[in-house]
Amino acid sequence: MKKSATLICKNPKDARRTYTLGSEAFRIGRLEENDISLDNPYISRYHAEIFFNDPDYQIKDLGSTSGTFVNGERITEKTLNDGDLIRLGRGRGIEFIFDAGRTTSPLDETSEEADDGSTAGDQNLLPICVIAPEEARFLDTTRLPATADLEDETIGWLRSLYEFSGDVLSTHSPNDLAEKLSVFLHRTLKADRCAVLLHNRERDSLFVAAQSSSDHGTEVSPSRSVTERIFRENVAVLSMDARKDERFSDHESVRFQSIRSVMGAPIGSKINVWGVCYVDNVRNERAFDEEELEFMTAVARQAGLMMENLHLIEEQRRSLESFMRTLAASIDARDDNTAGHSARVAAHSSAIARAMGLDPGECRLIYYAGLLHDYGKIGTRDDVLLKPDRLTPEEYEHVKEHPLHTFRILSKIRFPEDLAEIPFVAAAHHERWDGSGYPHGLRENEIPLGSRIVAVADAYDALTEERVYSEGVEPDAAANEIRVRSGSYFDPRVVEGFMDYFERLVKPSRLRKSKPEEVDTLQPENPDLSPARQE
Repeated sequence: MKKSATLICKNPKDARRTYTLGSEAFRIGRLEENDISLDNPYISRYHAEIFFNDPDYQIKDLGSTSGTFVNGERITEKTLNDGDLIRLGRGRGIEFIFDAGRTTSPLDETSEEADDGSTAGDQNLLPICVIAPEEARFLDTTRLPATADLEDETIGWLRSLYEFSGDVLSTHSPNDLAEKLSVFLHRTLKADRCAVLLHNRERDSLFVAAQSSSDHGTEVSPSRSVTERIFRENVAVLSMDARKDERFSDHESVRFQSIRSVMGAPIGSKINVWGVCYVDNVRNERAFDEEELEFMTAVARQAGLMMENLHLIEEQRRSLESFMRTLAASIDARDDNTAGHSARVAAHSSAIARAMGLDPGECRLIYYAGLLHDYGKIGTRDDVLLKPDRLTPEEYEHVKEHPLHTFRILSKIRFPEDLAEIPFVAAAHHERWDGSGYPHGLRENEIPLGSRIVAVADAYDALTEERVYSEGVEPDAAANEIRVRSGSYFDPRVVEGFMDYFERLVKPSRLRKSKPEEVDTLQPENPDLSPARQE
């Protein structure tokens, strides 16, 4: 049976008055001659009109001063959808919920999936409050009462928001941030369930990145209709289960009891929305209120700003890597015979570092040092660099200058603080454990650990890759050559890490590494400097 469309008015004391809409135009304003007369300074004399335009209802602003809004968006005229939140005036204006009426059937009591991917249970969730993030009082504290008039609960919300804002500064990834946000909201809002959904750009869909539940082990399945609306419209929503919410009846005022309560807010900034935070109470008799929605919105905005920072850091990282690969490619253009050497050395170096148990930051630094370890060869003469035969002693001395060139050039680049050691690490990869290397004759722990790792990776690639002046050897033979030089050329600890990496990952495949697309053409050397070409 079809119910009549209704307009549910929300007054400041949370009472509700329901108005039935018919085919005649329904006018709202401050004067008594309107169908709804509102004694409110934010409402114009003739503010807005709702009229039936078969088969839909439409709302039209009548030139009001403070505006008419539907779901947070200011409108001139708009078709209304079931559950739309209508707000007349800014500040302390009046809000209405539009209920288009629905046909009741047994399907309403099921949770079968609808055509749009939502469930019938989702369809019963009607928004009680929809706000734009910038309207949240906890973000615009000028809208809060004077400090002396603040309630203890509001002060508690402000304190929790401050603590969370400080806590998220230590996050290093979106997933880490999602986990912290989920735990914080679940604990602070005393929700039955909480989920943080992030947006997958490639699939243009939301996925649950973190979740918390009072019933440990229970998977959280957020309302798809609610979360999609929050994400697409960048609004925060408080919803209730209309089947159990007596406020949608003709009663003047009803308390929030024994109903399904759902809140969600966008994780974003004014520019981007990165995801949605979602909480609900399924069994709990306590329903969320509008102050909690404003608090959640403020928390989500703080998380969104942090997500923005993480995105910018990631973009900076990608730009830096692109820049360093471009530097390596500038050498690649000089000699096709060694194309890919630096890219392979970088990959081997970071793999050895991981096998040695180094932290991700150290592995990243060592990777970039491996990528740029031979960049100083940009200062090596073409007749020496491209010579397809054994080098003369004079030519070899000229090649040995390239680590100094590497340091001098790379030290002019302003690397991020966590990568500031790249020039030192890259320039010392020809130093030897026994002190017989160059350019400074460093020995043992005088040589940076990253340089000792790059030295092993460089030697392995030089041995296995074919050159115009020598044929590459099999991986097993190259690994044995490095093992033999442990304690003389190479740090025994690094050789142990290399052998672990080799036995676990390289040897089982028995595949010679192909040359990457983004590569470097820097000349390697044979680590034992015999009888193949010396560099």
